[in-house]
Amino acid sequence: MSSNLHRALLRKLSGGLAGIVLACILAACGGGGGGEVAGVGTGGTSTVSSTVGVGPISGFGSVIISGVRYDDSAATVSDEDGNARTRADLRLGMVSVVNGSADFVAGTGVATGIRYGSEIVGPVGGVDVAAGRFTVLGATVRIKASTVFDDRLAGIGALRAGDRVEVYGFFNAADGAYTATRIEPVAFASRFKLRGPVEALDTANRRFTVAGVRLDYSSVPAAGMPALANGQIVRASSARLPSGGLWGVDSLGAAPRVALADVEIKIEGDISMLASPTSFVVDGVTVDASAARISGTPALGRRVEMEGRGRAGILVATEIELADEDTPDAEEFEITALITDFDADTQRFRLRGQLIDASGPVSFESGSRSSLANERRVELKGYFDAQAGAVIATKIHFEY
Repeated sequence: MSSNLHRALLRKLSGGLAGIVLACILAACGGGGGGEVAGVGTGGTSTVSSTVGVGPISGFGSVIISGVRYDDSAATVSDEDGNARTRADLRLGMVSVVNGSADFVAGTGVATGIRYGSEIVGPVGGVDVAAGRFTVLGATVRIKASTVFDDRLAGIGALRAGDRVEVYGFFNAADGAYTATRIEPVAFASRFKLRGPVEALDTANRRFTVAGVRLDYSSVPAAGMPALANGQIVRASSARLPSGGLWGVDSLGAAPRVALADVEIKIEGDISMLASPTSFVVDGVTVDASAARISGTPALGRRVEMEGRGRAGILVATEIELADEDTPDAEEFEITALITDFDADTQRFRLRGQLIDASGPVSFESGSRSSLANERRVELKGYFDAQAGAVIATKIHFEY
């Protein structure tokens, strides 16, 4: 980490500036009500209402975000522009904000609103299959074992220069790249976008950098301009593509993922700036971990799962767990749903729209392989395989 970035972060932490630009997603996602959920976990009895959860979707049945199972049967769903969507639009790996009521100790909740959004939309540039990296709009995207590819894409090897894709994930300042949690083809996308932290802001020439991409915002109408600052999370978009090392954008807005209101919050993301093991930034959210119980050692670029409360624009953390992304658990997905599109020959089917491959070794409970059929409700656990374009089933429990 450069000394300039270190000093900038210290100023940011001491002044609480990260909270000033945070817009209220609670209202956009349908409010913070929804009653209370009570439960008992290892920490005892806990009842929490008006909570916010942030992270990639890791399962369905109840939608699972940051390790919490939310009943989403009555939730309103929207995209980052506030357009109404449905539960059927939600997919594994989509980074989402869920608000409602939850017991973080028990890991259960009731969602009143779910809002999802991506980091990049644009054409693929260079592809390095061996390194697990490619570029979009000039920004670098890296994949990991648990990155979910839409089943129209057979992994990174299927990407070609010019293919238009949408990338969900997190910006990682450790290597200046995005860590993808989901990648989808968007062949007919007519506008391109990039979401990330502002760097090298030059207000005189109306330029700044996001993820190594130099932007010119001189065409953005004054009425739509946010108050810019280095480190601020913004979303830039344009119908034009970068040219000559510069991308001229015509739309720009502050794009924090979550508002730090005075509610209980659970966030999963990557550490993007680090002043100390107890003072850092995750996806634009400034974290005070001075009184938190920390499992692992915070470091630039590490994935963390945090619990805490928003106060004065800062997340005051109580629990922080550093993820070990090399463990099998970090790559496991879970889906509970009715089987559809079952193919007995290939042992493939879909659960809530996600393609499943059960042709390999599977542990079956309350049934057997011969029990697989359309309209059977199952609870499935497995891992994503990009080459297969599917979640590979490792365990299937028949519910009835």
